[in-house]
Amino acid sequence: MHRPTPIPTENDDDDVSMCVPAPAPPSQQEHLVQDLCGCAGHVEAGAIERAGRCLARATGLAAALGDGPLRRLAVPMADALARRLIRLMVPAVADALIDPSDHLDPRCVRAARRSFFELSPFPRAAVAVANRAILEAMENEKNVHIIDFAGPTAQPCQWIKLLHDFNRRPGGPPHLRLTIVHDDGDLLANISELLTDEAEQLDVPLQVHRVVGQIEALDSTDQHGVLGLRSGEARAVVCTLQLHRLLAGADDPAGTFSAGHRFNQTASVARLQQMASTSCPPSVGSCGGRGDDDDSDSSPATPMGFVSPPLSTPQLQMPPALASFLSAARALSPEVVVVTEQEASHGGVSFRKRFGEALGYYAAVYDSLDAAAEAYRRPATERAEVERAVLGEEIRDVLLREGAHRRERHDRLPRWAARMELGGFRSVPLSYVTMRQGNDVLHRCGLSGCAAPANSRDHGGCLLLCWSSWPLYSVSAWRPDGRSGAPGPGPGTCS
Repeated sequence: MHRPTPIPTENDDDDVSMCVPAPAPPSQQEHLVQDLCGCAGHVEAGAIERAGRCLARATGLAAALGDGPLRRLAVPMADALARRLIRLMVPAVADALIDPSDHLDPRCVRAARRSFFELSPFPRAAVAVANRAILEAMENEKNVHIIDFAGPTAQPCQWIKLLHDFNRRPGGPPHLRLTIVHDDGDLLANISELLTDEAEQLDVPLQVHRVVGQIEALDSTDQHGVLGLRSGEARAVVCTLQLHRLLAGADDPAGTFSAGHRFNQTASVARLQQMASTSCPPSVGSCGGRGDDDDSDSSPATPMGFVSPPLSTPQLQMPPALASFLSAARALSPEVVVVTEQEASHGGVSFRKRFGEALGYYAAVYDSLDAAAEAYRRPATERAEVERAVLGEEIRDVLLREGAHRRERHDRLPRWAARMELGGFRSVPLSYVTMRQGNDVLHRCGLSGCAAPANSRDHGGCLLLCWSSWPLYSVSAWRPDGRSGAPGPGPGTCS
């Protein structure tokens, strides 16, 4: 297969093909990706007519494709481009457009999130790793308080599994308290009921404290009241796909690309082209990934990698909301803080770069979900609901919302590591057993695209969960740094 040609930027002349002549005719999939990215570049440059022509070609190409993950991904991407284009042309009309997010049934969203957890092996692997890290940190503790800042994949099975693990602990289970922070009161009530029933059957002493709210709206000055803290308890903090919501004040001209990331359009074309032509479930050796991009912040191209975060990242912004949260979390004196985040650069103010990054990242997510639905023989309607109510909503937030309104500000592990260190935390390397736990979950899922190779090596204790060499999620563990002179958590920039 020939190497795809780079996608033109907003400064290139617009023509019918929107690409430089290639050694072989570009495929329909390549043209689709080129037109989508070309449209994003023209939208950023304010070239309305060129953007409109690119978008028209892209929607026509998407309609001609079969019902595969590439065509389905093109729908929310093209919709976001169309809305951005309308915003450029007639702002008053853009403000009057109906926002589909406002009309989602909460019950449908809850069901779609549950389906995502059941279909995708990555949330389950992250849960297994987090539980094992908690067990090891609380090995000899008699009174344990787990504070869960639960994200969109929150499900009761995580804590049911932990109840069983604690029950099998030599010496018996601890007195366990679980505080769950989530914005869905009905989900919290359901989780609380299921956990209470399970604890009674196991004879594990358990108290569940429910906090209905969002992580960005909590009063960090009243931890005892909000989180129900008590003296004499060992604490663990779990943040699952939530910390990025505290980056709303981090917009800057360089964005998350200030640490040396170079937008690799060629890699995105190769990744999406492979996705469109791969059967499900895929059996992928190596893929386009990030290509030859020599990016110091990029993740290793292995299905599951373990990396050491660097001590610093250039020009890193520490938003006040995140600084305040980390200060409050450090004041809890937790034995461990487990952080799970999307492994992508979806921050910054450059729409073109954000679009290209989102296109590559969600190509891998859609591909993995398609493979899982096929392998598990789940109905197509279930997978479609996940794409509409979970992934589609993420994409809309990444591409359409700006400023304080945008919450999906995903960032990569090296930058999260630098922020955690700036906030007064030090890395806790995940143990071999913990990493094996995550590895086993991926192996049991039966999807070759996310099984770790036998020669994966531990490079320091942070976990990357990947699909076909494309990192999707990171899991890391931390504890307060007790060294004198540890950096304070106030706003600022580290270098």
